[in-house]
Amino acid sequence: MTKHTTAEREINTSAKLNESQLILLKRINNLAISLMPEFEDKNQAMNAITLDDGSLMQLLYTVQLEQKTRVNDYELRKVRRRRESLERFYRELQELGGTLKVNDVADILGITRQAINIRVKKNKLLAFKQNGDFIFPKFQLTDNGLIPGFEDVMAAFEEDTHPMLWLSVLKSPIEVNSEGLQKTPIQIMQDGAKKSELSLAIRAAKQFGNHVAS
Repeated sequence: MTKHTTAEREINTSAKLNESQLILLKRINNLAISLMPEFEDKNQAMNAITLDDGSLMQLLYTVQLEQKTRVNDYELRKVRRRRESLERFYRELQELGGTLKVNDVADILGITRQAINIRVKKNKLLAFKQNGDFIFPKFQLTDNGLIPGFEDVMAAFEEDTHPMLWLSVLKSPIEVNSEGLQKTPIQIMQDGAKKSELSLAIRAAKQFGNHVAS
């Protein structure tokens, strides 16, 4: 028995699906198998594994488009750029410490999901939409609440700025002393938000807002 047949049997027997669903599942499985040669490179496969479900679906869709010669080149490039941009973004979030779900943040802060949504709207929490729900970069929270200085830095940003632009500022190094030492605003907050360093992070956020507005 081949590996493919074994995998198919395990999928079919592990789920209580009706006949039509099993037929659809078989087609989806066959489609996925047809795309696997595109992931022979270990790094490509690992990058795909780390994606959320929505981004993974976009990746598979793009790979399938690339296999179809009748696809318009412009449309294919557009889809590929969008997918690659999302992949880079989610990799960056993982490199910055990963993300949390709404319920996780609510538990840490001791407030409701509704209160979390209000804080997001008021720019008191950094959040991004994923599969119809918010995800929160983990660096902004400790086990006991918000990281020191986070509210002060967030308050310095222009309210109508996209969260991805806020993130770009938070992870950009700034010089914090006369010896040329550089830290990102995230590192400044993680190091305890010393007053002299935090003021520099706040200034960077304000300057970014002025630059966008000009």
